[in-house]
Amino acid sequence: MRTILVPTDFSATAQNSALYALGLAKELGANKLVLYNAYSMPLATEMSWAILQTEELQKASEENLQQLKATLLKASGNEVAIETISDFGFLQERISEVAEEVVADLIVMGITGGGKLEQVLIGSNTTHIIHHVAVPVLIVPPDASYKPIEKIGWACDYKDVMKTTPAEAIKKILAVLKAKLVVVHNDPNPQAFDPDLYHNNVIVGELFEKIQPEFVLVEGEDFTNAMDAFIAEHNIDMMLMIPKKHGWLESIFRRSHTTRLAFHTHIPLLCIKAIN
Repeated sequence: MRTILVPTDFSATAQNSALYALGLAKELGANKLVLYNAYSMPLATEMSWAILQTEELQKASEENLQQLKATLLKASGNEVAIETISDFGFLQERISEVAEEVVADLIVMGITGGGKLEQVLIGSNTTHIIHHVAVPVLIVPPDASYKPIEKIGWACDYKDVMKTTPAEAIKKILAVLKAKLVVVHNDPNPQAFDPDLYHNNVIVGELFEKIQPEFVLVEGEDFTNAMDAFIAEHNIDMMLMIPKKHGWLESIFRRSHTTRLAFHTHIPLLCIKAIN
């Protein structure tokens, strides 16, 4: 893992995610962090006023990026190279191109979007990036601080698991983090013996044969409560989810009660796109 891209809007949440990315970069021996701020032209009736405002936004963007860079360099003891990109445009429209330009291996970001940031799990920008950018995205809760990742919990729905699981990408991340994989499945009404569940566990076991993941079945009608209990009981340091187009994860993100998944557990959420 060479390059980590860190989008920022200079909020407290974004600064915390940048500090988390720095800790992760040092742990992984990443070559550099790229701090990225996208700004856009404000609405204005007069073109001259809009141009003036845009120039001020650009200046503010560049100054804030340099301040954040200085903070991270001091925190890292200059161990990690840090670059900055101030970009005119909208984050949703530019993030894929920027990720390709810097050859990003991972995007690390906090919660973005309008409103009260602490009360929103996934802002519109983050949701878009998760579903439209090929690079894995790590979402950092506002209060999370970096610590070595020993256990990654994969919330797996087992739907088309052989076809859709990006196994190689997951294996690479597990390898660089030296982390154990714990596969968790939520079933509100589990049977004494479920042949389908057993079969799916065998399939996942074959996908990750050399890794030998642990399998956990959790009960509960409420997905978030079930994951909370799982994370606490098994000392999970990071959750993994695989967004699928029009799938269960997309519907989960839209439910406000899932704020607990990221905020109350204080652990990051890694999203890797499913194989289509």
